[in-house]
Amino acid sequence: MNDRALKVLEQYELEITDTRRGRGSYICETGQGLRILCDYAGSENKALFQNCVMQQMREGGYRKVDMIIPNKEGGLITRDWEGNAYVVKEWYVGRECDTLNENEILAAVGNLACIHRLMHLEGDSRFRSSFTAPPPYQEISAYNAELRKIRSYVRRKNARHEFERLFLNCYQNYYEQAEEAEKKILELWEEKDGVPGGRGDMTQICHGDYNHHHVLMSGYDIATTNFECCRFDWQINDLYRFMRKILEKHDWNPRLGMRMLERYVQERPVSAQERRLLYIRMLYPEKFRKLANHYYGSNKAWISGRFLEKLENLNRQEERKNVFVKMLEK
Repeated sequence: MNDRALKVLEQYELEITDTRRGRGSYICETGQGLRILCDYAGSENKALFQNCVMQQMREGGYRKVDMIIPNKEGGLITRDWEGNAYVVKEWYVGRECDTLNENEILAAVGNLACIHRLMHLEGDSRFRSSFTAPPPYQEISAYNAELRKIRSYVRRKNARHEFERLFLNCYQNYYEQAEEAEKKILELWEEKDGVPGGRGDMTQICHGDYNHHHVLMSGYDIATTNFECCRFDWQINDLYRFMRKILEKHDWNPRLGMRMLERYVQERPVSAQERRLLYIRMLYPEKFRKLANHYYGSNKAWISGRFLEKLENLNRQEERKNVFVKMLEK
């Protein structure tokens, strides 16, 4: 974001006293409190959906969310003279959650459970068709088709890079996990009561991108930000994504993993179906799939050594990951 974007602020009723750069944004000191100016890739309807979700959270007592502020004309999205889209949001003092600090990790998990209790839009069908996640079995089925395509591509190559040779050597192990996850998710979906929330009456809403960057800590106070990916979905998926990323950084420490799950359950009970969905998500070799996808979309004339390094690290962590997955299965 360049300095010209600051001209957008003239379209708001703000008394700005100072501005400073943030990550791809500008943080503004104003007479009304901190505000942040950032790019926006969504539609006006998506911005309205975000604000509806955050307003419901505020009505439930959770105040520190980054609501989008209307401009002088009442719109949530503001465009500059080139047509680039921006939003101005409320912002908060704080630092990102420290992923190496177990107490802060557990606090972030407890915070996720707290916002999940409030993230529901019952009886409001305006947004459901546009902002509902696909069923998880469809997602996993598509991922598995993607893996098969990449494997076929690598097998057809005559001269193979060291990464490609290792990829083929370990592919079967990861693909068997992927197949098992697809089988189990279909079984779960076909049960009479389905997964939590049913099939047609889903009211739960996920943050969609809950990670340490979007959890701002100030003492015992926590703000939750960046709801651009929020959608109707099973909330256990938020917990899965957060746990997986943290556990990858902690060499899949099973004790930490179980403590995270226990902390979440203290604030928001988890049904038997949700627990099974979490297990299936963890069983799926998501990191392997992402690495394969990144490789497939990269320049194959020169394959970065980082691909090999990441795959070797993934293989090294595999045994510890399986220990934790087995614990979830019980």
